[in-house]
Amino acid sequence: MVLLAVVLLAACNTNTKKSDETTVDANAATAEWVEVSLTVEGMTCEGCENAIKAGVESLEGIATVESSHEEGWTRVKYDKALTSEEDIKGKITDTGYTVKEDI
Repeated sequence: MVLLAVVLLAACNTNTKKSDETTVDANAATAEWVEVSLTVEGMTCEGCENAIKAGVESLEGIATVESSHEEGWTRVKYDKALTSEEDIKGKITDTGYTVKEDI
């Protein structure tokens, strides 16, 4: 009896996981991806790059974040239905860096 309950519980958990994975894939397929490159001042090392990456990735709808402290830029690919360029700039600023406005 206990063995039957364990088997049923395990089967239920496996099905739920597959359903969640399908939902994530479906959302990714309908996303409106945008890529933005920003000039960021104040980065001096890979730790700075990682801090920006962690901060920006905490926003909803972020696909990728790349930064170069040597060249002073950050590139972000995001779903414009879930976040905005202004949200990303704000998060970088909150992390302690300056986003330079392009002229």
